[in-house]
Amino acid sequence: MRVYFRNLAAGFVAVLLCVIALGMIYPAAVWGISRIKPDSAEGNLIYQGDCLAGSTQLQDGQTEGPYFFPRSEGMSNYGASSSELEKAVQQRRGDIAKREGAAPEDVPTDAVTGSGSGVDSGISPAYAELQAPRVAREQGMNTEEVRSLIEDNTEHASLGFLGEDAVNVTTLNRALPNPPSCS
Repeated sequence: MRVYFRNLAAGFVAVLLCVIALGMIYPAAVWGISRIKPDSAEGNLIYQGDCLAGSTQLQDGQTEGPYFFPRSEGMSNYGASSSELEKAVQQRRGDIAKREGAAPEDVPTDAVTGSGSGVDSGISPAYAELQAPRVAREQGMNTEEVRSLIEDNTEHASLGFLGEDAVNVTTLNRALPNPPSCS
């Protein structure tokens, strides 16, 4: 019977130590580390006055108006060899080419395919450049001003070679003279 109570006490101590370590110390450590860059840890929120206008980590969902449009949302689970996926990509390519007044072959791949999460805020500099003339015209700006805004909102590859350059479409739209309204 003594062995039983000794094992029971050892199990209780083990559970108590796990609760303390995993339920208190670990969350406190993660919270403490998040305080190093609190904006990032809390979603990099963008406010327009008192109104929450979005997050730099999520696309703003603009699909009409005088703004830069993000990557396609609502991707399917079609395989790379699926004819349905090919049809959808070609349809998007044609729609974007028509909207931007460009040849279908000039539409970058990221414009017609989705990201892993479907809500990433980044688009390629090529897709931003494709949209620049339309946005400049609709915002009443010249194209060079828009290109300057694109460069200002481009996040370059880490260390110059890890990853690819990406334009944050959410911050880019907020930098326009007539940004999307806060809803």
